[in-house]
Parts: sequence; C-alpha cells; structure tokens
Amino acid sequence: MAFTPITPCDVAPGTTRFVQHEGAAFLVARDGDGTLHAVDGLCSHALLPLAGARLRRGHIICPHHGARFDITNGAAKGPPAHCGIKTWLVRENNGMIELDLDA
Repeated sequence: MAFTPITPCDVAPGTTRFVQHEGAAFLVARDGDGTLHAVDGLCSHALLPLAGARLRRGHIICPHHGARFDITNGAAKGPPAHCGIKTWLVRENNGMIELDLDA
C-alpha cells in the first residue's frame, strides 16, 4: 500500500471535509466514534461535489439532492442515487489524513 497525504487530520467527529488532490475529489468523514472514512467526492446521482455533505447515522447526505450513502462501504441508501460511490483506505499519520490511492 502506498498512502498519500491529502489533508490535515483536524476533521472533528461528526463532520466531513471535501478535498481535491491531483485532479480527483474525495470526501473525508470522521464518524461520532472518531473513525475516519473516505469516499469519492462526487455524488453518483448527478456527479456534483459532495462539498458540504452532512454525516448522519452512518450516512453521507448529499447537499444537492439529498442522496444518501453508507459511510463504510459507499452503498447508495436513498434516492435519487441508485449507484454507490467508491470508498478508500484511510489513515492518520503525522498529523495528516492519508489515502491509499492505489487501492
């Protein structure tokens, strides 16, 4: 695995952060237990950025049309999205959030 630093690790529990890195978009979320998750940063419904997405009960809520995705596996959990989004291996290292972009 080759992890790449993408953003500082100061994401508070229960929040998300939209990150662009080398032409790709990601959404990093820290659940209420403090566990980090990372998914593609574009909603599968309309390919709009998930910037400003909320985290609620283990789901990411798209700020544009309300599509819901499971934070752990990216599965679509509510319309208008019918396709899931990719998840990424994520870790904290030396004050940075890193993703395995080769996975």
